[in-house]
Amino acid sequence: MLARRRIDLWLLGLAGIMFPLYLPGPVGLASFFAICGLYVVFSNRRRAWHYAASAYGVVVLYCAWSLSLIILRGEVEPGNRQFGFMLLLFGATFIGPGLCLVRRPLRTLVIGTRIGTCAAFLVALGLLLYHGHDLERYSGGGNAAIVALLVLLGALVATIRLDQPPRFLPNGLQYMALASFPIFLTETRAVLVLVPVLFVAEFFFWSLGWRPRIRNRSYAGMLLGMAVLLFLPPVQDMISDRFYSVYEYYVAGANNYNMESGDIRLTMWVSALAVIKQHPLTGVGLMDMFALMKVEAGSHAGMIEGFKHVHNFVLQELLANGVVGLVLLCAIPTAFLLTVLRQTLHRSIQRCGLYFYGSVAMFGLLHDPFYHELCLATSMLFFGCCMAQFRRWNMLTPAAARKV
Repeated sequence: MLARRRIDLWLLGLAGIMFPLYLPGPVGLASFFAICGLYVVFSNRRRAWHYAASAYGVVVLYCAWSLSLIILRGEVEPGNRQFGFMLLLFGATFIGPGLCLVRRPLRTLVIGTRIGTCAAFLVALGLLLYHGHDLERYSGGGNAAIVALLVLLGALVATIRLDQPPRFLPNGLQYMALASFPIFLTETRAVLVLVPVLFVAEFFFWSLGWRPRIRNRSYAGMLLGMAVLLFLPPVQDMISDRFYSVYEYYVAGANNYNMESGDIRLTMWVSALAVIKQHPLTGVGLMDMFALMKVEAGSHAGMIEGFKHVHNFVLQELLANGVVGLVLLCAIPTAFLLTVLRQTLHRSIQRCGLYFYGSVAMFGLLHDPFYHELCLATSMLFFGCCMAQFRRWNMLTPAAARKV
């Protein structure tokens, strides 16, 4: 344990560096902290009670409901993705207690994400310079949509204001600006629409402490800069290809666009709704989900062949665990945000928590972040770091400063 006091700090920082780069390391590091936290929680009855009575308890309740349905359906087998992810999520709830040897866990994660965001920008820039116009969607060697989400989440965590930040990693919005470049190269619609909204919102909060003249000039400069960006040829081409084409195809009726991905999603969603109406409370589980959806899809069943999720977390959760599961899933970020509001007056942490899980939810309307190992590990790392930081603050005297 004494040796880990010097190691855990660097491991957590490394996880913060790696996830915006779409490297698998955070999954292993999260598992390590979870195993350590398992020992910490159950080594003392009071710790176990505090764990169950906190926001962790809501996650455990959701996992218990999902696992109970899996057991009742007789689907406890290695090929069941839902069973594996529920065990992974349950284990990830112990990450926070496992960070007990990190003195300032949230600060460590923020510094790591700042380095990771800068590194993601440099990697994307290097690939663009190397491949030039031949570069397709930037995918980081995997799923372009997941890369876009992870880069955005890293940038959001990086904007948390630190007390006495490192000289070369200062507080500011530059991390959001740098993250916008690799996100742009991924061409992920669900994330592209979030970046300007979150940047403008955070810019407004950061500017509240500026003098009125500087603030007004900054607003004008920001609007001018965004207008210039919209007129750049690469940006206009991307908007036309990824956004305007959707309007032309589905609203105007133009047939000169390839909207196969949109047609597949619509087929899945219509079929999923038909299955949900038959099993609203408990769902059908992930193993039988697509078999039942293909029956409902009829002649369009071939379009959804080979998929593992329905690209919408609401429908996916209703299919997997029913209405009860969806309520419990939504209760997890709600319990976390209520804990953040109660435990800290740091506005940047409160806003980051809202941005973080709001972005995951918006992304989940078109994709599936809840059944991806790296997304799950990243979300629970942030969750655990905040909870561990609050726990440390609660151990201080009332007069002591709550520094990040």
